[in-house]
Amino acid sequence: MSNPKVEHIEDFTAHEWCNKLLSDPTITHISKRHIPDTRNPVSNTFFTRTLFTDDAIRAFLSLYRPGRGQYRDVNEDEIFTGEGPIHEALVPSNHEAEVQRQNAKEEKTYDTSAPDAPEAIILVSLGNDVDGGVRRLHGGVTATLLDQVMGTLLSYSYENMSSTAELNVKYKKAVTTPCILLCRAKVRKEKGRWIETVGSVEDGQGTVFAEGWGAFVLSKLESKI
Repeated sequence: MSNPKVEHIEDFTAHEWCNKLLSDPTITHISKRHIPDTRNPVSNTFFTRTLFTDDAIRAFLSLYRPGRGQYRDVNEDEIFTGEGPIHEALVPSNHEAEVQRQNAKEEKTYDTSAPDAPEAIILVSLGNDVDGGVRRLHGGVTATLLDQVMGTLLSYSYENMSSTAELNVKYKKAVTTPCILLCRAKVRKEKGRWIETVGSVEDGQGTVFAEGWGAFVLSKLESKI
């Protein structure tokens, strides 16, 4: 019998900068990983099963800051907001308007430096089972984290699944493990179902380890008929 999966949230709450982020009222959604089982399988088993160990990704939290003046009531006793989307999507919820957007040819660009731009954030606590060199995070894991936070952003902002079309990573500094990392992503451009994003992997205190650019294709809408 396998050991139960445990999110070591204490890895985050031991750090002041993490607590400040988790108590930020502009972040409206904070959730743990879904734990898959035979009765309730979930996607992304790479994060929810393979890397979910005490020595790989020890803890993982997904956060969303929708911007546009939206806030949540901060409860010091409970930081998690549940699984329901608590934000105004970049796109209209009306199905007909959504179809029109996905079929549109017009290209839209977004200012990723704007303080009110929607942003996805991932906090991860990493052990030594994801190393490349000795106590050095594998570069492929860094790229995977960028891909994950960008895809998470699209699931929040567009309430839709997506597939990675392109991913470019610029490595700026080696990551020493074990560590706590902060991953960010914002939407840069949109044209129909084609979405471009930018992201970074940081230490939460000003050091940027990697920056990335990604292009994703939103899933086609299911027929309502």
